[in-house]
Amino acid sequence: MEKQFKRRCNGIAEDLAAVIGLTNTLLLCGTRGGDSLYVPGQATPGHMLETLLGQTAFQRMVEEWGGTSFTVPALSDFGRYQRIRKCAELVGQGKSLHAIAKVTGVTYQQVKNDRRAAEMLGILPLVLMGRVKVRSDAEVIEQLQLPGV
Repeated sequence: MEKQFKRRCNGIAEDLAAVIGLTNTLLLCGTRGGDSLYVPGQATPGHMLETLLGQTAFQRMVEEWGGTSFTVPALSDFGRYQRIRKCAELVGQGKSLHAIAKVTGVTYQQVKNDRRAAEMLGILPLVLMGRVKVRSDAEVIEQLQLPGV
């Protein structure tokens, strides 16, 4: 049975994107990720959120979360997914796992984990890693049972 990649339930970033849009969510998370954020009960001109996101998105945040605080997601998984993608690209170019570890700044074991994650996500083809050694081409043909060969 093939192991499935574990996906998380929706969180604050998804809720933010539904209200203020994906671009504004990425902007807010990129600039304030990990910070506690208070959304005022009234949309006042010149507020930091209005300056950052624009009047419309700020007004929508006030309507949805006015008077509340929350921690802005840091989107740490985004960086991990980028690293997994980079690993898949480098594996596709024939780079060794040790070379990939050096380029990406992570351990060899982490690169092995990233490669497996890339396979599970479908961005890198699954590769069968057999331990059977073959003595000759004739033995391969015999094992594959190719007709007419």
